[in-house]
Amino acid sequence: MLVGLAAVALVVYLAISFRVAETVTQVERVPLDPPASAIAAAHDDVTFNSRDGIVLKGWWFSVSGADRAAVIVHGRGRNRVNSDFMPAAIAKLLLAHGYAVLLFDLRGHGESGGTRYTLGLEEPRDILAAIDLAAKRAGIDRARVALIGESLGGGSALMTVKADPSIGPVVTDSAFADADKVVSESATKYTNLPSWFTPGIVLMSRVFLGLDISQVTPSRVVAAHPERPFLFIQCTDDTTVPLHHGLDLKAASANPRTELWIVPGCEHVKAFATHPDEWAQHVLEFLSRELGGGRPSAVPAGILATPRRGG
Repeated sequence: MLVGLAAVALVVYLAISFRVAETVTQVERVPLDPPASAIAAAHDDVTFNSRDGIVLKGWWFSVSGADRAAVIVHGRGRNRVNSDFMPAAIAKLLLAHGYAVLLFDLRGHGESGGTRYTLGLEEPRDILAAIDLAAKRAGIDRARVALIGESLGGGSALMTVKADPSIGPVVTDSAFADADKVVSESATKYTNLPSWFTPGIVLMSRVFLGLDISQVTPSRVVAAHPERPFLFIQCTDDTTVPLHHGLDLKAASANPRTELWIVPGCEHVKAFATHPDEWAQHVLEFLSRELGGGRPSAVPAGILATPRRGG
């Protein structure tokens, strides 16, 4: 009888885990707000294919004579422009400093195709296609396209280095160092289930959805590329991706030019929203050093008027 009860309990546990795994890897698509016109007077709507064929959508902002570009990669459940990361304001900042900018929606988000996110397993295919598009549109070498990623987008940007070590400089804000670890720490926030369901959800994701998040280890990618400097940004009060992830990423890098900026008193992906001038200085100086160029100025007037959305 006890064996039978245990078997029933296991079946129920796995069934719930599967159902949650199926739903938690899909997100509600939030509006594209603010509009592209809040960033610049002119832009191009772009459609392109990920490296595995998924149709991706985005906005391209050109700068006459630009010799550099930036691709901004959003986080889980957000899109190219709708996030507490304030991608619209960051895009305006970059445009003001001579960067052409591509904002796009990852698979399963915004207007792009695909049904689910994969926590950095497949997103590098999207990011590589975005880099290809930005380089072609700007008429520059791919190594002159910088990546700036928040949260899921940050971890995915680091995993993109594994897929193609020749890409340009990488800046991450609130990125995770290890997918298994961050899921164990924050899964209950998204599943509303006790933490003892998390192993079952991870197992069902691997077995039935093909999502083996144990393969997503950004800190190992960083360690494997000592030739590359990185800039990591991490808020001290982040309850989604705790501070130790930033520390772990910095510790993994053997490159003396790698930087970790620990931002006091802010939550997940809110470093720019709470410390815009410092964010601009850290990011623009890092990119200028890696790509060549002058020192950055302060945040241009009016940038912080851009509405903040999401998380």
